[in-house]
Amino acid sequence: MKYYSEILNKNFDKVEDLEKAEKEHADAIKAKEDAKALVKKEAEVVEEAFKARNEARLEYNKKLVEARKAYNEKITLAKKDFEACLSEMSGALEAAEKDYDAKLKEFQKNHPEGYHITLKDGDNVVTLTSSNFPTFKQLDQEFNDMLDLFGNLLRRW
Repeated sequence: MKYYSEILNKNFDKVEDLEKAEKEHADAIKAKEDAKALVKKEAEVVEEAFKARNEARLEYNKKLVEARKAYNEKITLAKKDFEACLSEMSGALEAAEKDYDAKLKEFQKNHPEGYHITLKDGDNVVTLTSSNFPTFKQLDQEFNDMLDLFGNLLRRW
């Protein structure tokens, strides 16, 4: 006699085979359901971690925006302070430079015959020289002109 299983939609020769096959089928279904439940439980853990990560990112981004805003404000303030200080210092330096230039030009104008002065201020040393004595280039040219004159004189003689 043949035994039919409505669960498996299959014929069996023995009742024991039918029961064994149905039990294996039920165990397989239960194993699948257990696996699905385990996957669902583990997925919930991953989902919670995902939500926690997103909350942490949101908090990070908020704090980052606040920190950048504070940073930019401090940088802007520091830049304004620096530029104000630089402007103040530049004005004083420019006035001192103009005063030095004016006094140097006056000194040069008052001494057309020439001068030699050494200015010292701590480690800063500057030597200024002016002379009406001909330079080496001028002397060289005069010497060459004199040789040309004597050479032309000897050729004509």
